[in-house]
Amino acid sequence: MLDIEPDGGAGALYGTHDAPDDVDGSVIDARKDGPAGRRLVRSDLAGNHATAAGISGRRIRGRDGSHLSATLAGNVDDLAQILRRELYKPGGVEVRLGNTIASGRSSWTVGDLASLERANRASRSGGHRATMWMVYVDGSFAENPNALAISYSASAAAIFRDRLGDAASSLVTEPEIERSVITHEAGHLLALVNIGYRSRYDHEDPDHPHHSNDKNSVMYWAVEDISIRNILRGGPPDDFDTADRADLAMLRGA
Repeated sequence: MLDIEPDGGAGALYGTHDAPDDVDGSVIDARKDGPAGRRLVRSDLAGNHATAAGISGRRIRGRDGSHLSATLAGNVDDLAQILRRELYKPGGVEVRLGNTIASGRSSWTVGDLASLERANRASRSGGHRATMWMVYVDGSFAENPNALAISYSASAAAIFRDRLGDAASSLVTEPEIERSVITHEAGHLLALVNIGYRSRYDHEDPDHPHHSNDKNSVMYWAVEDISIRNILRGGPPDDFDTADRADLAMLRGA
């Protein structure tokens, strides 16, 4: 099983950061076919705008009774569909829209995000289950304010909700950006591109390590940067390209 836990959110401009020693790092193993049969993706919300998760629209209730954007729920469900296609988990891929987390921060370091995770992450990888944790947070990434999100450990990513809105324009909408960003970060958590392996395809951007050089790939570097509004005016990609999918197939042993 793959558990995707959206708990509040941030993402990575540069791809990934080294995982703190005490943060769950076993999500990569779940790429492989076989015993790790279930994956959970959970998303929680942190900050003052937690009840507005993503953009305005019909709201649904999280497990703690908070209202979550139907757009967020739809985008995370789209991600789950992609992961089901790519990972072939016998026990399925489950998405849980989780809790609202109080936080007054407007700037986040990797250490801050790891501390938030330790205090609030409900599920960890173990046995036949691998988990991803995605948290939506207010504010920005201290190391690069232009980052829309960051994969800061082997199984966790943060989405900077305020920056998603800042990146939107009349040509590239916030829901489109959000859908692309969460899929992009999930790709990093699955080791795309060339994180701990070497692809047989020449598709890594030499100027943006661990990102695709194909503008049609969701792993293209601009997907997680505020410049997305200027570079991808036709709308951001929201799925893996052929080379990405071939890498994932290789990594799972297909």
